[in-house]
Order: sequence, then structure tokens, then C-alpha cells
Amino acid sequence: MRCTLLALATVSIVTLSHAKVDCKKAMTTLDINACAQADFEVVEKKLNDTYRRVMKSLSKPDEGLAYAEIKKGLIEAQRAWVVFRQKDCDAYYTLHASGTIRTVMYIGCMQNHAEQRIKALEEYAL
Repeated sequence: MRCTLLALATVSIVTLSHAKVDCKKAMTTLDINACAQADFEVVEKKLNDTYRRVMKSLSKPDEGLAYAEIKKGLIEAQRAWVVFRQKDCDAYYTLHASGTIRTVMYIGCMQNHAEQRIKALEEYAL
């Protein structure tokens, strides 16, 4: 939990202080982190949109498939996945805690998990 708060605080500061970074020319740790955060936010939005779309598609009247049961299971799985991703990326942050790369590694971990989850969720789209 402490790692998560530290990483989020760092990301928040980076995002606020470097909102107009030219990511093609990013050289400093702060600029690289800000660009990684911007990329992550795009993927995170796609993840949330995909999840909402899948949930909506599972809200149809039952047509031979147990939509309510599938939806309930998927909600439980998503909640577990959120916890897993956070703990996994916290561990990754801790692994790199002694270096300036820690924040970009944490953001990358969160983004990689989100990209994988998007692919998994898309398999539910009806």
C-alpha cells in the first residue's frame, strides 16, 4: 500500500508539473514519467470503455446463455484482477525502488496489465 501511494504521488506530481511535454524529445526522468503516464491514461480509458461495453452486452435478456451468471462471474474476476494488478505492480515498483526508473517501470507494469486485460475482456464481447 505504501508503494502504491508513493508511486501515485510521484505520478500525480509528474503529471501536474509536466503537462505539456514533447514526448518525442523527452530526456529527463520527469519528462519520461509524464509521457509514460499520458500513454497509460489512454490505455486505462480503453480498458474502462471495454469493460463497460462488455458489461452492457451481458445485460441482454437471457437468450440461451446465462448472461446474469456470466456477468456476476466477470465482475468478481475484474475485482480480483484490479487487486492482482496493483499488488503485482507494487512489487515491481519495490524491485526498482532504488533507481530513478521506478516510476516509469510501475506505470509500464500497470499499462501492460491493462493491455492484456483489454484483450481478455474483448473475448466476452457479444
